[in-house]
Amino acid sequence: MNELQRFHDELMADVIAEATSAGEGGRTGAAFKENAFTRILLGDLEAAGVLESPVPCFFANTAVRLPYKVNGYSLPDEDGRLDIVIADFRPDDSVQKVTAAEIDRSFKRAMRFFSMAVEQGPQGVDPGHEEHSMLSEIFGKRLEFDRVQLILISNAQAVQRKEKERREEHGRHQIGYEIWDLERLRRFRSSGATHEPVEVDFQGLPDGGIRCVPVSDRTLGYQTCVAILPGQVLYDMYEEHGARLLELNVRSYLQARGKINKEILETLLLKPQLFLAYNNGITIVAEQIHLDRSGSLITGVQGLQIVNGGQTTASIHRACKDSKADLTHVFVQAKFTVVPADQFEVMVPEISRLSNTQNKVSTVDLGANHAFHIGVERVARKTWVPGEQSMWFYERARGAYQTERSRTGTTRAKRATFEKKFPASQRVTKEDLARYCNAWDRLPHVVSRGGQKNFERFMNGLKKVDKGWEPTKDEFRTLIGRAILFQKTRQLARSLGIKAFGINIVTYTVALLADRTARRIDLGAIWDRQDLSPALQRQLANWLPRVGQELLRSAGSRNPGEWFKSEQCWQELRAVSTDWKLSGQLSAGLCSVGAEYTGVSDDVQSNVARCLLVSAEKWFKIQLWGSESGELKSWQIGVANTLGGYAAQGWTKKPSEKQAKHGVVILELFERAHPDP
Repeated sequence: MNELQRFHDELMADVIAEATSAGEGGRTGAAFKENAFTRILLGDLEAAGVLESPVPCFFANTAVRLPYKVNGYSLPDEDGRLDIVIADFRPDDSVQKVTAAEIDRSFKRAMRFFSMAVEQGPQGVDPGHEEHSMLSEIFGKRLEFDRVQLILISNAQAVQRKEKERREEHGRHQIGYEIWDLERLRRFRSSGATHEPVEVDFQGLPDGGIRCVPVSDRTLGYQTCVAILPGQVLYDMYEEHGARLLELNVRSYLQARGKINKEILETLLLKPQLFLAYNNGITIVAEQIHLDRSGSLITGVQGLQIVNGGQTTASIHRACKDSKADLTHVFVQAKFTVVPADQFEVMVPEISRLSNTQNKVSTVDLGANHAFHIGVERVARKTWVPGEQSMWFYERARGAYQTERSRTGTTRAKRATFEKKFPASQRVTKEDLARYCNAWDRLPHVVSRGGQKNFERFMNGLKKVDKGWEPTKDEFRTLIGRAILFQKTRQLARSLGIKAFGINIVTYTVALLADRTARRIDLGAIWDRQDLSPALQRQLANWLPRVGQELLRSAGSRNPGEWFKSEQCWQELRAVSTDWKLSGQLSAGLCSVGAEYTGVSDDVQSNVARCLLVSAEKWFKIQLWGSESGELKSWQIGVANTLGGYAAQGWTKKPSEKQAKHGVVILELFERAHPDP
């Protein structure tokens, strides 16, 4: 079996596992596999920096004379670009070829969809469907983006790839093309890299390159060049490659594309000749730098990534594009460093961390290298599920599951042994874990904002852990308990026929369950049975359709996809569901908050549990806010102070029924005054 066929088999196994985890396990048709394939690829492309917060959404009509089709889309916040993804999925067991004619046909279908979206919008589409939300968003923002990237994803091998040569215009929009076929995806995953190297050619510049001062020492193990980049060159690079220039490394989420800094913009517009003097410059890492014979001219760079200066780069691009800034006299200091491939994983994060002075990159930005993820991975590798037949695989680094499976051997028997020990349905990526934990922490609106934004919030919310930290066995089991809860709820939603906005409905339902039970669901019991109790399944089955109805009702005339990202949506669901009752069986199985509350009502236990979830720091913050704002009465400030004292002492003394009741009211007042950004 050749390498490409082996990769194809592994990818198809992942597709089936994804379909199973989404509750589509019993549906083996090509359409369900295509949806699962799309979700997998969108995750890969998001990690690659190709897409930002992509949304899977199948919408097609291939039975008409001029057929159209789309499988997903992405509208980056700051990039002035729309990405449209179309899938060419083959359910065959063997590797298929996708011809130039088939590629062209797919791109034409995606282009017809784009034309329909910007010209007609959501006309004639049911407002309760995801397609309506997608069309509404694209139509509503059609004047905010000027570039459209059509991306073809396929599990077949492209006969030829000439998409880079295709450049077209559709009205005010420039159209670009990109193909991710089986071979490109194999290279992407097998290398462990979440991007294809960015190559930049400077030979077309007036001097034939960029003048530089090189520093090279074989004993140091790296090569550095210091240069002055014309602002126009930086603009052109970003125009062509976009956010892919700004990746930190193969496993991180560097969000350097924030709002244009006011001072940077003012300098570019009013004092462009002083930009070089005022700006700290940018830091670039590369796989290879090409110099001319004199060694003083950079003619090209391979594997270019900007690890410091993303704000500068994006600001120059938007200032020129939006404000028509003249870049003739704008120059930027740039340091290019060639990092050996075997040291890339170690050196690049350190270069980024130590060189970043304008917008400091914390360890949060280092993604998988964070001690939390390393610790979870370490414990996962030594924790068997009850029965000791299998384990959960924590995929700290993207593609690690496939890599590990390949290492076990190429025979079907060896792969089967690996898959028995680590079933694909028991694989959790760090992005998955962030989704499950934030839903459990009652942040469904944050989860709905997409993978990268959700992951950032999760990382920012982690408590500081030192190198070598590991979760306890109980902590690990409750982490996986959250994963099981989310995955089983997702499957349940599918079995109930919930399709439109299904992932949002699942996320909000899990968050509502956590909220109404004050997170007293016994996650350890879920781990023990590797499933949900019948009482919990019945409760979720009752709430899922009601949550879906309320979410769409509250959206009203607004775009549901955008509405679900707002905290107001979450607060309205909480308000309207206050009289939704927990079943007696479920209430009886909730974790107790302490022996001293034995026999008290479930409402009292929930109030106490809500208070116990709040740290001493937050209680004192609430106390200070109440004093300064006047929003709390003096006795409420006293309650917050008392509860803060209890929390500071590790809750050795717990709140009384009355204190807990008042504490919940105080918490509600504080949270309403401090909506999630």
